Amino acid sequence: MSIPKIAEIKNQWLYQQVEVEFPTKESIAGMALYKDDLSHRDFVALSSDQPLSNEFNQDDIFQVDFHRLTVMFALLQASHWSQEREQELIVEFLTQIIYSPPCNLYIGFRQGEPVAAAIVTNVDESLLISDLIVSAHSKTSEQGFVAALTAKLSDIVEQANQVLIEVRR
Repeated sequence: MSIPKIAEIKNQWLYQQVEVEFPTKESIAGMALYKDDLSHRDFVALSSDQPLSNEFNQDDIFQVDFHRLTVMFALLQASHWSQEREQELIVEFLTQIIYSPPCNLYIGFRQGEPVAAAIVTNVDESLLISDLIVSAHSKTSEQGFVAALTAKLSDIVEQANQVLIEVRR
């Protein structure tokens, strides 16, 4: 599947986060790592009759709306990269995020620990759940997190003509 328009919008939104007067070298390098990783992603449509596991509690998912949660979100995302230096660069890139439409960050907790995260983009009756990451030690699957996240956002999901999930290959 080619890159859907909504994914391009999300990517541009992320890139704009470091388009400031004096971006750090590290945030620019983190953005380059992120861009490289995009070639390893696919998109699947979430159908309304698709059975989803509900192993994750939707009440344990929170919209990121202050810096400490942004740092937790960035640290979870960085865990996808294996090298410590790359992780540091991704954290630098993602902690630059300023909360604004059309994207919202979400983070899921289990027993008080951040274990899952995603970006939700909502544009023109299309919804994209992207940048899914679930901690390996959390006993939670991406499918379980997506099920709980879509349940939490059920009003938005029901209004969408299309719900896409970005998955890493």
